[in-house]
Amino acid sequence: MDTTVRWPNVTEKLHNQIRTAHFRALLDEAPRGKLVDLGAGHGLFSIKARDLGYQVTAVDARTERLPDDMAGIEFIEVDVREFDVIGFDVVLVLGLLYHLPVGDQEALLSKCVGSWTMLETQVCIPGVVPPAAEPWGWEIVENDGYEGVVFPEEVGRPTAGVGNERSFWHTEPSLLQLLSRCGFEHVEILNPPHYSKYGARKFYVLT
Repeated sequence: MDTTVRWPNVTEKLHNQIRTAHFRALLDEAPRGKLVDLGAGHGLFSIKARDLGYQVTAVDARTERLPDDMAGIEFIEVDVREFDVIGFDVVLVLGLLYHLPVGDQEALLSKCVGSWTMLETQVCIPGVVPPAAEPWGWEIVENDGYEGVVFPEEVGRPTAGVGNERSFWHTEPSLLQLLSRCGFEHVEILNPPHYSKYGARKFYVLT
C-alpha cells in the first residue's frame, strides 16, 4: 500500500509564534532568579526572560543575529561548550542541541544537571521526512548507542554549528536515553510537537 505524508505548510513567522507561546507557558513553571540562554542567537528568548523579571545572561559564539534591544542582559561571546552554567537557576538550551555532535551534547547537558533546564530541539521521526531534510533524513544510523540521523551543517551560516560540519538528531527514545545518561531524573515532554521545515521539534523540561 502506498502512503503519503503531507508536510504542514511551515512559515518562519508561524513557527516562531508557536515556539514563543510554548516557551512562555513552560517558563511560568520555572524558578525565579538567574537564567542563562545558551546559544542565544537572535536573543528573542533572552529578552522575554528579562521582561519576566529574570537576571539574564545570554551566551553565543556569534553576534550577527543579536538585536539592538539587549538592555539589562549580560552577553558573553563564547562557544557554549566552554561556558560554565554553575550558579544559574534556569538554563535554556533552545534550538542548540541538534547543532552539536553526540559527544558535545553529552558534555553540555551533563553540566546542566542541577539546574531547571528547558530544552527545545529537532526530533527525528523515522519515515516522516520533509523535503528540506532529504536525503539525509531517511538515513537512520547508530552513533555510540544512540539512534538518529546525521545533519550536514551549512558551514558559514550564522545558525550553523560552530566548528563541526555534522551534527546528530536523535529519535525521541534516543534523546530520552541521552538525558538519562547525562543524569536527569525527570523529563517533562510537551506534546504535540511543533514543526520547522526540517521536521518535528519538541520542548522538554529537565530536572
